[in-house]
Amino acid sequence: MKKTLLAVALAPLCLPSQAFAADESSNDVMVVTANRFEQPIKNVIAPISVVTKEEIDAIQAKSIAEVLRRLPGVQVVSGGYGQATEVYVRGTTSRHLLVMINGVRIGSATLGSADFSQIPLTGIERIELIRGSRAALYGSDAIGGVLNIITAYQPGESVAEVTAGGGSKGFYQLGGSVAGGLGESGWGKIALKTEGDDGFSARKEPFEQDDDGFKNSNVVAEVGTHVGDHWKLSLQGYYHDGESDYDDSYGAPHAQSESSLFNIAAKAGYSNDKLDSQFTVAQNQDENRNFNDVSNGSKIKTERTVANWQNHYQLTDGLELGGGLEWYRDSVSNTGTQYAEDERDNTAVYLTSIYRISDWQFEGSVRTDDNDSYGTNNTWQLATAYNITSELKVSANAGTGFKAPTFNDLYWPDSGNPNLKPEESKNYEISLSGTHQLLDWSVTGYQSEIDQLIAWAPKDASNPSGDWIPMNVDEAEIQGVELTAGFATGMLYHDVSYDYLDAKDKGLDKQLIRRSKDSAKWNVSYLADQWQLDVSAIYKGTSYDDAANTKKLDAYTLVDVAASYFVTDNLSVRGRVANLFDKDYVAKETYNVQERSYYATATYKF
Repeated sequence: MKKTLLAVALAPLCLPSQAFAADESSNDVMVVTANRFEQPIKNVIAPISVVTKEEIDAIQAKSIAEVLRRLPGVQVVSGGYGQATEVYVRGTTSRHLLVMINGVRIGSATLGSADFSQIPLTGIERIELIRGSRAALYGSDAIGGVLNIITAYQPGESVAEVTAGGGSKGFYQLGGSVAGGLGESGWGKIALKTEGDDGFSARKEPFEQDDDGFKNSNVVAEVGTHVGDHWKLSLQGYYHDGESDYDDSYGAPHAQSESSLFNIAAKAGYSNDKLDSQFTVAQNQDENRNFNDVSNGSKIKTERTVANWQNHYQLTDGLELGGGLEWYRDSVSNTGTQYAEDERDNTAVYLTSIYRISDWQFEGSVRTDDNDSYGTNNTWQLATAYNITSELKVSANAGTGFKAPTFNDLYWPDSGNPNLKPEESKNYEISLSGTHQLLDWSVTGYQSEIDQLIAWAPKDASNPSGDWIPMNVDEAEIQGVELTAGFATGMLYHDVSYDYLDAKDKGLDKQLIRRSKDSAKWNVSYLADQWQLDVSAIYKGTSYDDAANTKKLDAYTLVDVAASYFVTDNLSVRGRVANLFDKDYVAKETYNVQERSYYATATYKF
């Protein structure tokens, strides 16, 4: 879809339209996550959403949850800033979403997922979210999708800015960034931010009713250089340090959590007219400690070392080949207990191909993972797309995925089960989309079957009152339909989506917890002269807070409004009202939610 009027209006301010964040057919947008190499979004068959830095600034999001909840196929349950956050992509859990920073996986190998409440927005250039399985390229965790948070320096970028802000519940934010060229062939970037608030009581009575605030500090840095015409070397770093208060499930007073995360990656890339090749060595750490007035708690840490060599080769005009080798080692420790095993290696090889002929496009990928703990897993992905006309396209996707058991599942003293197998999935989807002068739209139907789900069950099936351990006992069947549309009406751009989701526990024949059958989003952006306005309405239908579906959570709609005023070419001020109508809703049965709140920020560019 051509958003000429909106693009022209925004161009003088050098602000890419928010429309581009949701416009999956824009020929100008390049993405890297779908097939592990850079390609135009128009050539991507997998459903993908791209959120730019400019959109994050426009909506004034304070957390990754506030970004993701606007996207189709995503439901988010959060207890507020710094509190536990669950992300459901197409009905799968947070554990089934692979999270990466600049293409390198992060997250806890003991809990089995990334902590979304502790992923800040510092230095982010864009976010790419693939909906649906991508395990044939990325291995474990990518059953529901892949989230790639990209902080990498953008070619030609030159900026120096500072930001300060405040808001409800004592919220504060201070930050700054500098990026630009170094010498004739180099570049550098550094971004820093510190933020926090006093919060509100995370849980309802009878839990302690005190303010559960948070504070964190974050740094993103990068330095790199071009060597000759074909080589590029870079070093990227990311560090997060955070503290948050929460209400302990056991009623212990003044419970707190301390977390730290760092990721450092050295990359060497070679490219010519036909070949793109990149070798990455990375080290990251995810560390968390929970404590209270009664106990100092224990420190739980995941350390991961990664080596990856990936390649993309343009064999002919219509045929592209790719593949690579990947190795990573997970090491875990817990100061309060000793795991039976605390280290495992994973070695993988993957191949992919893309073939275009006339109005057809075909994709195929295969991957083999060999892991010390749970053996070998083979995954595959097949996709095709056909251009019915210049404006209509039909596509189909099928693939398999798996989720590795965590160290807690396998080796927790006296309750781990070293015989666990990975969870396995089969995923199918078909989509019809249109790209017209005044409207972009898509209709996608999908189905996922997840077997060998890990859940607590009696060690001896004939003795349910005996010991319980993690077992491969559950099965889930997820079916859904995604409807998306993007269109402009004058200076307004509308991004609308509706999701129908039927996510069931096959054994119980009940709806999976906290997944709504119906959800909808309507995001509107507007710009005139020096003003920019963004309005978001998010509807989440009824859901259940328990597996037996006896604790019903009512439907609700949340509306946020954000406005920006560009005082000069250098100075901008922004304001936002979250939960505009002060909706009293329930996200989890025993948890409080954020009431109406206000925020303001000012940014000066040098």
